[in-house]
Amino acid sequence: MSAINYPVVGAPKPFPAPVDGSVPLRLEIRQLQQNADQWNLYILGLDAFKKMDETSDLSYYGVCGIHGRPYRPWGGVAGHNNDQAGWQGYCTHSSILFGPWHRPYLALFEQLLYGIVNDIAGQFPVETRARYQAAASTFRIPYWDWAAIPDSGDYFPNAVGGSNTVSVITPKSNGQAVSMPNPLYSTTFHPLNPVQGDFAPLGRTPYNQWPTTLRYPSSTHSLNATSEEDQVFDAMATQFAGLQQNINILMNDPNYKDFSAFSNHLWVPNSVGTEASLEDVHNSIHGAVGGFMGHMSELDYSAFDPVFWLHHCNVDRLFAIWQALNPTSYTIRERTQDGNFVTQAGSVETSSTPLTPFVDASGSTYWTSEGVRRTETFNYAYPETRRWAFTSESVYESNVANAVQQLYGGLSNQFSGEEAFNLMSVRPADAATAPAIKKKVETSHSASISNRSATGHANGAASGSAQKPIADTSTGFHPFHNIAERVKGAVSGQDPKPEQQAERGGIDFEKEIGKPAAPVPEQPRSYTEYIVNIKAPKHLLGQSYRVHIFLGEFNSDIKTWNTQDALVGTFAVFGKETAPGRDDETKCGKCKDDAEKNTIITGTVPLTAQIIGEVKKSHCGSLDKSNVLPYLKDNLHWRVTLADGMERNRDEVPGLVVSVVSTEVALPEGNRPKYSGVYTVHPEVTAGRPAGLGADAETTPATPGA
Repeated sequence: MSAINYPVVGAPKPFPAPVDGSVPLRLEIRQLQQNADQWNLYILGLDAFKKMDETSDLSYYGVCGIHGRPYRPWGGVAGHNNDQAGWQGYCTHSSILFGPWHRPYLALFEQLLYGIVNDIAGQFPVETRARYQAAASTFRIPYWDWAAIPDSGDYFPNAVGGSNTVSVITPKSNGQAVSMPNPLYSTTFHPLNPVQGDFAPLGRTPYNQWPTTLRYPSSTHSLNATSEEDQVFDAMATQFAGLQQNINILMNDPNYKDFSAFSNHLWVPNSVGTEASLEDVHNSIHGAVGGFMGHMSELDYSAFDPVFWLHHCNVDRLFAIWQALNPTSYTIRERTQDGNFVTQAGSVETSSTPLTPFVDASGSTYWTSEGVRRTETFNYAYPETRRWAFTSESVYESNVANAVQQLYGGLSNQFSGEEAFNLMSVRPADAATAPAIKKKVETSHSASISNRSATGHANGAASGSAQKPIADTSTGFHPFHNIAERVKGAVSGQDPKPEQQAERGGIDFEKEIGKPAAPVPEQPRSYTEYIVNIKAPKHLLGQSYRVHIFLGEFNSDIKTWNTQDALVGTFAVFGKETAPGRDDETKCGKCKDDAEKNTIITGTVPLTAQIIGEVKKSHCGSLDKSNVLPYLKDNLHWRVTLADGMERNRDEVPGLVVSVVSTEVALPEGNRPKYSGVYTVHPEVTAGRPAGLGADAETTPATPGA
């Protein structure tokens, strides 16, 4: 059932509309949980949405299918490329339209879910109906902020992956909580493949036979595979510091004031210092949540996992925050490397390029990037982007910048207090490498790993049982961690250490904070940020693949590579098999054109937070280059895995280049950190190793702000 010319207008404003011009806020999922009525309606509404007839364009299944599978038009929008059989949807990855296109997509999802939520609110008994209807009137979909420290400590929301059941109050449960399947945990297809051929196997992975979406499937080929949700929690905790740094860089480095640099991961030649992007960080979350062959890890299927909508809502929020920080920089003009269902490859994408298949209120005109510039157009905002609450643009921009520092400035916040000098002070060169960390022999280890599964051992990696990553709050993300823990111990009745006791019992607060502290030397005025840059061909391997970045000894069991402590971050590449006649040949015409042009993408994995941890363990002498660069040369490692978890020789990925750069960050007194925008390439760190930086490597820095 096609939704011909279905207008995408977002959820309506409350009536009467507020006089201050405010609109309802999309809230972080944990914050939404604190509003019991809205949370209850959200769960009930999402469950009802997912139970709609899958053949309808306006069902959960139909809306999810816009993003990838199934390969067919939505809403009657066939497009001029429809004669090329098998083009993949409308989604604009590897494109400057990445952020703008997803905005009306989310608005469509929110608009439909809002209608369902309000219908359910009207079904409650008369004595509670008005209460639920009031909650429903301002309902907006939540986001999951994966780059901010959660107060609850769950780097992956417990509400999503903690249990496959949830308690709710239904219109017919007489005000009593009842248990139901958790609609955030997974999606159950009813039926699977409502139209023959909607889903298809990918290699040995039976997407066409798995009855539900999976995260970290217990087997990539068994029909009875189950989700291993604990892996998601571990992966997000392990990779958190790098993700947070990436967002801070994107929001503060002057190189990312240009929208094309900020928005997508297409490689720009001769422009060192613009390898990061919102799309690249977005890719990492897909991989960290899905695991090897989980639905979130394959873009064709990712939208069917309910966490997709929480993730992309946060991506839209970060896009909106960037717009607030750079109000005059939202300009779009870029030649597309690849087409989509309606956009020809090689055409110039501008602010007036149609964001198909989404039409505006007229039902006949497509939304454009200019049209979706403001979130208020779709009647929503985020806690950080309440422009109506501020008297001027400058005050608003400053407030947003402060919010970014508060949420994502965990790294720079460590460079205050006496401990900063321990991080910055140069130590003897022989302290650069930890005695406990063995220098590994880097070789291409030939074809011996080519067909090795996720249970094999990598040459030079440590063997043994899997490490369980633990979020290290002692590395500076919680400046008052030590005293806070002691307060917690005293309150809960735990016995403090003898030296912590005072005559009154518990903690001697006067001793801790009431007496003058010892003189502290002048604080450092800058620090060095160290970053791994990765450049890779998108479709060369004929499938998705990942580059795992490790620091120090790492476990050789590939199944732990997404979660172990030594992992700093992962660069995810969503490639496809484009060779004619192959069993897994994609029907995606855009991907084939992409591959023919040998599209190259880039990404970054910030290292500084992990290096700080190594300095604190006395594994690395300090954050000074004289200590860090020799340490990285011996202890920075990278490995490549294919979509199913098989390892691939690094030298069997032509075009893959891993390098290390650094940039200086100033720490003005009483002000926010300031990135220089100038990057120094350190080829000696990775040179001579498989996929390391070669002698002919590009080292031209970007012009700050250009």
